[in-house]
Amino acid sequence: MSAAVRLALSLLLAVMSPTALPAAGETGTARSFDTRMQHGRALLQAGDRFGALREFSLASQERPGDRDARRALADVLMELGAPQAAARVLAPEVDIGVRARLAGERVRWGSQVATDPAARFKTTDEAIGQLGALLVEARALPARDIGLERRLLGDLVIALRDRERWADALATADTLAQEGPLPSYVRQAQADALLAMRRPEDAIAGYQEALASDPRNRDARVGLFYAQVEAEEFGAAFATADTLVAQSPRSRQVGVTARPLPNPDWLDAQILRSQSRRYGDMPAGSWQVLHPLASQAPAAPYLRLEHGEVAGERGWPRLAHDEIRIAHSLAPDEVPIATALAEAEFERRHWREAERRARQLAAIDPGNDRLRHLQADLDAYRGAQLVLSLQPRKAEGGGLTAPGSGMSGALRAYTPPLGERWRVFAAAEREVDEPDDERLVRNRYGAGVEGRWPDVTLELVAWSNHGLLAHGGADASVQWQPDDRWTLEIGAQAFSSATPLRAVQAGIRADAASVSATHAWSASSVASLSATTLDFTDGNRRWEGVLDFARTVVARPNVELVLRPALYASRNSLRDAPYFNPERDRSVSLTADLRHRLWRRRPTTATWSAP
Repeated sequence: MSAAVRLALSLLLAVMSPTALPAAGETGTARSFDTRMQHGRALLQAGDRFGALREFSLASQERPGDRDARRALADVLMELGAPQAAARVLAPEVDIGVRARLAGERVRWGSQVATDPAARFKTTDEAIGQLGALLVEARALPARDIGLERRLLGDLVIALRDRERWADALATADTLAQEGPLPSYVRQAQADALLAMRRPEDAIAGYQEALASDPRNRDARVGLFYAQVEAEEFGAAFATADTLVAQSPRSRQVGVTARPLPNPDWLDAQILRSQSRRYGDMPAGSWQVLHPLASQAPAAPYLRLEHGEVAGERGWPRLAHDEIRIAHSLAPDEVPIATALAEAEFERRHWREAERRARQLAAIDPGNDRLRHLQADLDAYRGAQLVLSLQPRKAEGGGLTAPGSGMSGALRAYTPPLGERWRVFAAAEREVDEPDDERLVRNRYGAGVEGRWPDVTLELVAWSNHGLLAHGGADASVQWQPDDRWTLEIGAQAFSSATPLRAVQAGIRADAASVSATHAWSASSVASLSATTLDFTDGNRRWEGVLDFARTVVARPNVELVLRPALYASRNSLRDAPYFNPERDRSVSLTADLRHRLWRRRPTTATWSAP
């Protein structure tokens, strides 16, 4: 119950309670000051603080100048968590104990009332200043009040935590710990700071201590979940999230009403459960939890945000962008939602909009790690880029025209963006085959332009070929993604890089045309079909077709197994060519890709600023 509610109830009791009026046959003086003071003390000793408040309030009204009545009334108000009301009663003689409670209340107020994101720390900064001044005053008292000092230090830890001055919060907690064990609420704030400083193992111990004092402490359990995720203890994180779900029924009974009311903690627990699977590289499990809820609660901003985050993890960037835009429209001042929207805009190639939003957010929350990662991605986008690829290959058999083992390498240097969509690049490629005792080499040097839009990628390149055969060439390709599931691509090449080196050695070139279609049910289930035709200058026409499928069959934290079955077929119209050229060719393959992350540690980063 808030202090304002408590005070309002107290005033109502004072005005409406029958005992506030003289009993039958009782004179006003007999039931006045002394009797009310005695009655109030008896009620307070019996644990009836509201009854005591009523009696002390009426006694103080009879003798407004009586110091004992004012002090008794202020003491009860302090016990009821209404230090502002106590300060009004004692004014102007407000002692340091009441002022300390006022500063502590300002700390809690500062974490709840910020409406302007750019000034969200204003009240907290004021509270930090007040607490610092009160600490100086308390330490200068003739008789040291250890309890007062510890309470001030504890509130200062909370304020520094809320201000995101993590290192200062830890240092203050260490000072408080020198005088004895930390109170549970301070230990929890210390764990929050430890987690922010990327010390999750230490944070886990702090949250567990806070939960040992109060197993129903929801905030401590949520903090424990994020610390376990950061420490990559995913089994424990799943268990913590499932415990929160179990402790959060859909409805709850509030007060004396018999009608159950919706429980807001239930939806929060479902979102946390989804996050646990998403962070653990199991987005399909997150989708199963969250997707049915998103259609039932379309106006819940953080539900829409998590729905979009999961969509992004599943390889659906358009749906992710749409969902996060909805979340932002519902809560435009929420920095985490705005940051996620900037990331979604970056993924959808709305680079200028992402840059604009990132600049605005940096002015509000410069210490945001997620925003710093986005800014690093934007810096990479704005800069020049260098791409290098090497592809060694081993081949045996195939007859006299077999290509043999070899190596292919490609290097591309891109300029910074020209406008928002275009880049110019220079390219160099080298292909080496070593059939038998020969060494066949082809070098290609080229220059081109690339255009990138949200749904379309265009590339045009002019080539100069050297080595076995000096001749010009060109490539053109267009890729179109009409939605999150389909990707279509067409391409044409003059003097294709797919021309076998044996053919180039014989002075033969091949032009190529290709078309492909890819359908992704999700990032974990993708099928593609492609067809290519090569027109050789010796009159041969080659047709190639590839059908492949990729399916993630195991998805666990740090472990992923992907199976890739593929079918290849080709046909050539010409026989007895001086290069590997079977009339018909078919192959079936199955590839298993196993990824197991053995260890990962993010760098420790922390920022703080003076109040």
